[in-house]
Amino acid sequence: MSYTEEERVRAKRRALYILAQRDHSAKELYDKLIKNYPPELCSLTVEIMKEYGYLDEEKYSKKLYGYYMNKGWGRSKIRFELKRRGLPEGLIVLCEEEYDDEDFIDEIKELINKKYINKLDFSDYASVQRVTAALARRGFSYDDIKTAMRLVREELDEENDDYEFYE
Repeated sequence: MSYTEEERVRAKRRALYILAQRDHSAKELYDKLIKNYPPELCSLTVEIMKEYGYLDEEKYSKKLYGYYMNKGWGRSKIRFELKRRGLPEGLIVLCEEEYDDEDFIDEIKELINKKYINKLDFSDYASVQRVTAALARRGFSYDDIKTAMRLVREELDEENDDYEFYE
């Protein structure tokens, strides 16, 4: 279907306005454009934005991945959010390869020490389960949580060994 020059210009302007607010994936931009324009024009406009370099999904996915990781989210929750935003699987895998398991274990340890240490009693199974469940809801894998919990416990044991108790 052919569109008038005015329709194409209006769609491009709208896309530029949307992209000026923040970066978007192609799907997000399309979803916003479809509210006001026909599907074919939206697809054409998205392709034009990619062609001109205004829509860079690789840069966007890396930025978003880092943002969510700094927010304390685990790999599965980040993956879900990137998929929800319409980013391609290949870009998600590329982002995951940049961060190894150590990054997530360090993030979990930091979260435990910052947010959960007062609620965590290693001698109480229910306490450990509550903290584990809270971390799992953030998208961390159980293996990473288990490793981080073991490391935190070892650090606490070392700190307690440094003190001598007198009667």
